[in-house]
Amino acid sequence: MLDNYIKQKVDLVSYSQVELSNIANTLSYLKNIVNNQPDFREPFLGGSYKRATMVKGVSDVDVYFKYVGNGNPQSALSVLKNGLMRSYPTTIIKQDKPSILVDFLKIPFNITPYKEDNWGNLSIPDKYLLSWQTMSFGELEQNIIALRRQNSKFIDLIKILKLWNFNHRKGIKNFEIEKRVCSLYLGRQLYQNSLSEMMIHFFNNNGYQSDAVKMQLLRNNIHSNSNYNWINFIENRKTYF
Repeated sequence: MLDNYIKQKVDLVSYSQVELSNIANTLSYLKNIVNNQPDFREPFLGGSYKRATMVKGVSDVDVYFKYVGNGNPQSALSVLKNGLMRSYPTTIIKQDKPSILVDFLKIPFNITPYKEDNWGNLSIPDKYLLSWQTMSFGELEQNIIALRRQNSKFIDLIKILKLWNFNHRKGIKNFEIEKRVCSLYLGRQLYQNSLSEMMIHFFNNNGYQSDAVKMQLLRNNIHSNSNYNWINFIENRKTYF
């Protein structure tokens, strides 16, 4: 029963096909705008959107544009931000480190410049916006693809853990949750057959024993109204248990 409640919550925080189509249209328009700027080329998608692990209210859409100018990271971000502000004058556009943050249709977009050297190595601005730091793209995407082929439940697990992490303010980066799930399960025999068991296993293996105990109580259905208790737990309301 608890697993049904978990799956229902996963479905509620997952983007529908219509919403994903709207995101794709926004991305297409955004690419046309940035590509028309002389200092930017060759965009590509990354992050949870590309890996299909986005969660409403938690995840953003990561877009990377190749910077071919001669400036430092701060200069690249300034050029990118100014170009976006000209095209979206009524939209709130903020500079972060190392990205530009924009909300389109209440969906956050994280737009980051990158550079490519003669050997194909990619780099993005460092946190001080003074130099470019090498980044490895693609490995996590391949691992998530392999994990999904192994068992599609792992994608649901990632999504519900992202929601738990966000609501409980655990401070784990979204991509780090995906890495940890891959580390636990990728290429290994699955001993947990349900989402609730997987959550307990994740908690116990990542130092969140108190959350594992609460999940086990929910599984054992010690308290009445288990769906009410589950919602209170995952949304971090103070009235659960």
